[in-house]
Amino acid sequence: MSVPTLSEGLDLPVIESAGGLVCNRSHHLLLMFKRGKWDMPKGRIEAGAGKEDSALREVQEETGLNIDKLSITSNLPSTWHTTRHQNIRYLKKTHWYLMHYDGNDDDTAPQIEEGIIECRWVHVSDLPEYRELLRARVNYVVDFWHENLAYVPKP
Repeated sequence: MSVPTLSEGLDLPVIESAGGLVCNRSHHLLLMFKRGKWDMPKGRIEAGAGKEDSALREVQEETGLNIDKLSITSNLPSTWHTTRHQNIRYLKKTHWYLMHYDGNDDDTAPQIEEGIIECRWVHVSDLPEYRELLRARVNYVVDFWHENLAYVPKP
């Protein structure tokens, strides 16, 4: 007997999204405040779109950053969580990417219509101040980055 997958065990429809942990030239990472929590930009992968293109598009839409200054430098672990849309429960898989922003603490334009009220560049040494209000899945991705990739020299 095989063990059911997560989606089989929960028997929920699966939707996929993609997003990014964005770091800039000042070694700051970008967080956004949405629904009372700090989060990272992400969004649904549209039909026919690739994961990486979707991640870059969502970061640009939710933060207002110049997409021409964004590049994906690495994969990060995917996360799973449940969500509701139009009163239907879904299992959502988010594909995360490490992104480099070729700028410093450039101005952002939070996507207010998506409930994002602030985007903030945060130095890694200030991360402990944000941990309590970081979503669990974001904490997981940030921890992976911090332990494995944050101090790797750029080629």
